[in-house]
Amino acid sequence: MEIHIKNGTPQHGESLCKTCLWVHMIKGYSESEEILICECVYPNRAIPFAVRECSDYRSSVTPTPKQMEEIALIIPTEPARKPAGFAGLGFESEADPEILQRRSGQ
Repeated sequence: MEIHIKNGTPQHGESLCKTCLWVHMIKGYSESEEILICECVYPNRAIPFAVRECSDYRSSVTPTPKQMEEIALIIPTEPARKPAGFAGLGFESEADPEILQRRSGQ
């Protein structure tokens, strides 16, 4: 009889070091021929087991915020807001000379 625990500790899996920025990886032709060397926490020290969690893990797949800023495309845009008031809706300006002349003639 087997007991299954949901969200328990996994007993196997890929090492987190394989996608880390700090790793120096040496692979042979078979799966057992692989050496992972951590260049961050343990300089020049081989890691003899598959790592599940690491406090200094830095993904080599995801760019850093600085790299994202460097590759960002800056798109100049017009302001989204329109000028306040009723301009452009058929109302004439109070400073229009014709309007001022009509009012003074009344």
